[in-house]
Amino acid sequence: MDEAVGIRLWKNLTASALVLAAGLLLFCGAARAGDLSSREERVVLNADRVSYNDETGQASAQGNAVLSYQGTTIQAERIDYDAQTQKVEAMPLPGEQIVMTHSSGRALKGNHLDYDLLTREGVLTGARTSLAAGEGTLYVYGGEIDVVPWDAAVERGLVQGQKGRPEDYAIQWHDVTLTTCSLDHPHYRLVSKSIIFIPGRRIIAKRPRVYLGKTYLFTSPLDYVTSLERRAVRYSLMPYFQRSDQRGAGAGVNGTLGWDTGSLSLGLAWADKIGLEWMLEVEQQLSTEFTIKAGVDYTWDSAWDETQWRPFASLMWHRDGWNASLNWKKKEYIEDQKNSIYDYKGRLDRRPELVVQTPWYKTSQWSWLNLIASWGNFREEIYNGGTISANRYGLEAHSYFERALGTDAEFFSDMTGGVWFYDLDSEDHETLRTLSGLRYRLGIVELGTAYERRYVWGESPMFWDRYEKREKIHQKVRLPVARVGGRRPFDKIYAAVRGSYDLDQSMVDEVIYSLQWVTDCMMWDLHYRNDRTSGSDNRIGLSLSILAFPETTASLGQKLERDPFERPQDLPKSRK
Repeated sequence: MDEAVGIRLWKNLTASALVLAAGLLLFCGAARAGDLSSREERVVLNADRVSYNDETGQASAQGNAVLSYQGTTIQAERIDYDAQTQKVEAMPLPGEQIVMTHSSGRALKGNHLDYDLLTREGVLTGARTSLAAGEGTLYVYGGEIDVVPWDAAVERGLVQGQKGRPEDYAIQWHDVTLTTCSLDHPHYRLVSKSIIFIPGRRIIAKRPRVYLGKTYLFTSPLDYVTSLERRAVRYSLMPYFQRSDQRGAGAGVNGTLGWDTGSLSLGLAWADKIGLEWMLEVEQQLSTEFTIKAGVDYTWDSAWDETQWRPFASLMWHRDGWNASLNWKKKEYIEDQKNSIYDYKGRLDRRPELVVQTPWYKTSQWSWLNLIASWGNFREEIYNGGTISANRYGLEAHSYFERALGTDAEFFSDMTGGVWFYDLDSEDHETLRTLSGLRYRLGIVELGTAYERRYVWGESPMFWDRYEKREKIHQKVRLPVARVGGRRPFDKIYAAVRGSYDLDQSMVDEVIYSLQWVTDCMMWDLHYRNDRTSGSDNRIGLSLSILAFPETTASLGQKLERDPFERPQDLPKSRK
């Protein structure tokens, strides 16, 4: 089968196919002693030595003591249990900790535990835990933990919600530090006098103080929220500095302040050629599955050389990896370098757009697949080109493959194919983009080489989604040039260069130079982009990002190009 026949077969198959997340462990049971309790549900209490007094109902287990009940396990050097009052006390050896583990495998550690099995309330001192969040781990440690049943937490005002959830609970943790740094002295941290855990849903840090190293920066006027369901953390006040040919020199800051069921995101930017830009976004959870988001951008258009109000709103649904959103936006500015010689600029009204995305399905030991279906009504305003309105619906398939080749090399392939249909003259538009390459290492030097090709059939009646054929080679080189401090092995300064060569135009169309200070949890990036395309917008900038949460690098007015050697951000964390 030659290439043209194979490509046409893919097009036909795609068109016909169109006829179409964990949290803190649940310490929600209390232990009861197996043969030591008269109740139907039993506690299992094991140790090197176990003693029980029939008259007092007191049991004591010493030496590798383990108490189990309904999937929850308490491990300590000593566990005392009172069968009459249903209270448990657990103590470790000096230098060790108590471990409470749920059947899910998540654990909470501490220095001393007092727990009342009848009221399901207790106190754990010196506690610490780690939670999966984003692409990394959130470390939480501090003072005493109060475990409180859900209804009692609502009565006391610890959480917002309705009563009547007897199986749920909340945890109030005092004098707590949160960070994604694994070091004893983290590079950054949030310190709060009190945080609230809503198991499986979120962590609420009450007006935390923010530190970089030992340096105090500020105290948040509102609470911070960590969403455990979607494994995302929103950190406030991410600064950046940038100079571009179009905007001039300027700076900005963006961040998020949160409460129990929602958040407020703010962004401000200023540049000497265009003045002030800003954005405001409110996100509110309606239920465990539905969320609404609305806001407004006040940002500059380079094509029209004017600043515009851009209101937007979305109703989002999330369940078991499935996502759907109903989106509306007015005057969204789109600037897209279609190829090296065609720079598109226009405005788009989404009125509205429905998008449904499947989870990532593991199709083999090394590959994943997800699908995105969409429908929408769009109005496009083209710079010096009038307006176009159309209904558009389509289907996209995204597959990703990676496999290690020894210890110093990894092959990857990122492929996206889509087909879209329009109500104007029964037009259709199909694309297939393939990106394949190697990530490899030569000594201390990290490299990447990849080949990208995009095939296009048909033509969209609009211009914002009209793709062009493309063929490129990407190359990346990064090497450490210095180490910062002798005690922190993760602190390094890297020099990096990444660029692409357009095979169709026989030209280098982009080169990005970077100087990066990388710790185990955060990165400062000083970068310069030499844009050699028709858009020709050279930029230099300085940004700070939290490595576990790639979304923290996005800033108002700051245009960041995705590194083609990075994995898809929403790919499941466990890839092997």
